[in-house]
Amino acid sequence: MIEVRWYAPPGLPSDFTKVRIERSAGEQGPYVRIGETDAYEGGLPIAQWVDSTGERSWFYLIKYFSPTRGAETDPVLGFFPLTPKELRLTGWVESWLPDILKPDLNEPTYSLAFRFAVSAFNVQPPETYFTLDTFPADYEQYLVMGAQVNIALNKYLRISIQDYSYNDMGFSMTIDRGSKVAKAAEDIGKMYQATIERAKWNFTPMGIGLGSIPMGISMGGTANRNMMNVMDIMNSVTR
Repeated sequence: MIEVRWYAPPGLPSDFTKVRIERSAGEQGPYVRIGETDAYEGGLPIAQWVDSTGERSWFYLIKYFSPTRGAETDPVLGFFPLTPKELRLTGWVESWLPDILKPDLNEPTYSLAFRFAVSAFNVQPPETYFTLDTFPADYEQYLVMGAQVNIALNKYLRISIQDYSYNDMGFSMTIDRGSKVAKAAEDIGKMYQATIERAKWNFTPMGIGLGSIPMGISMGGTANRNMMNVMDIMNSVTR
């Protein structure tokens, strides 16, 4: 059983009073409708659905439907609520983020930031194959730092495009938040990269040395003194 959530598309006409839920085992489909519910209950929008046979590995599309028009909206993506582990990590991330980055942050953003952080950790040599569920507890600081970098990069363009300079006959004011966000992301990224490289050494397989072929005591008189020559050992064994 899994709970699916979504955000209603903006500017939705009032006659779209039904919600249709579709799911698929693959992101590209095919998608099959599994349920329909009212878009509003008691005047409040409904934005969640419990799939009794669903799994977090599946994909969901949500379509609003107008019974009077017989028309559907374009689909919006369904997402899952944060897991207890994601909620705990989100608390860490939020406590370290500046207030300017917090507006408009939502569950899908945090979930995606953690997924990117896990991926960045895995692809750093030596390659590992952790998921968020199997990620080692002693290395969770890399998930938090990675999520910080991803969120800062996600918000950078939106913040920087709102920056401006104003000058009125001697009075000047400059709003330059974008460069500060970019600098912060760069500094965190450098520290993150430097520490993750050292941390991944702990996941490096142990070295394998050159072994030797077990030989009986009677072979002592037949083996050549040049024991580093593998062919001599093989010849001694076959005599």
